Amino acid sequence: METRKSRFTIGRERTCDIPIADDSVSRLHAELSLIEGGKLFLTDCHSSNGTLLLRDGQSRRITQELVRPTDRIQFGSVVLAVSDILASISGRHPAPGRNSPKLDTPPAAGAKVIRCECGAIKPEGKGCPACGM
Repeated sequence: METRKSRFTIGRERTCDIPIADDSVSRLHAELSLIEGGKLFLTDCHSSNGTLLLRDGQSRRITQELVRPTDRIQFGSVVLAVSDILASISGRHPAPGRNSPKLDTPPAAGAKVIRCECGAIKPEGKGCPACGM
């Protein structure tokens, strides 16, 4: 059986797989690895403002952690659902085999994450979950 491991960068730098245009996010803030068995491993890349895991009403700073599609992650002051990150990744990089996590939401074809006028973070070209714009 072939094992695959794919890594995706998250940060303010435009060359990141998941670019986040926000000054509280480091150029290379974190890295998400899709590992064998469909597990998701998130690593903070020594970011200035840290990475927090938001799960079950609790938040805690992490350096490395297995995360779930139902978790939310705070990069600096930006909060993103892991499922949204996966949707953006799957739009840019097709799933590499049967051990990849299954997405509950349809992939956003090459979607980029941007800040709405209201201040919330949303996939580019989609409505804002906070204000509806």
